[in-house]
Amino acid sequence: MADANSSQKNDTSWDVPRADIPVRVLTAEAGGRLFLLPDKTIDGVGIYRDDVAGLVKTLRHNGIDIDFASAREDRRYLSEYGAAGEIVGIIALAVVGNYTGDLIKSIARAAWQRARTAIGHGSSPEEVESAIVTVRIAEISSTDQEAIIRGLEVTSPVADVERILRSAIADRRPTEPSPEASDAAGPEGAPE
Repeated sequence: MADANSSQKNDTSWDVPRADIPVRVLTAEAGGRLFLLPDKTIDGVGIYRDDVAGLVKTLRHNGIDIDFASAREDRRYLSEYGAAGEIVGIIALAVVGNYTGDLIKSIARAAWQRARTAIGHGSSPEEVESAIVTVRIAEISSTDQEAIIRGLEVTSPVADVERILRSAIADRRPTEPSPEASDAAGPEGAPE
């Protein structure tokens, strides 16, 4: 049975659009806080799917230090209708600083809650655990000169998210600025 799901379990790098990361996230102090990223940004306004409106509040209630990446006045919600696909939910998060064991657990809990919201609050824990989700994580490391953003994307059943994240992070090299990223990003903190 594991072979049937092998195509559903993967981790890859994610090309994080710098323009979609609000300044408040790029300038946040390193720590254990998560930020819920918008699905897209238009003219500085973060656009979120309407089914995540209560997600941050629910996660906070469950002890996770999370906030919207976009300030209240800079976010809008979009309703989307359509046939459900194999992936029941997508969640994009930003991590400022290094991953810790607690932070990985928080990401896995956020994925669980996102799946539960997507398939319905009346769903059983087993249904939620087997739901396929995509978790996109933007890891932001700051130096005095720049913010380095590295993305990781995991698509798997909810039950496997934490294990796959731990494995993917353990296999990585330390974050180093790439020449292309440094040249394309320009100096951080420069006046616009």
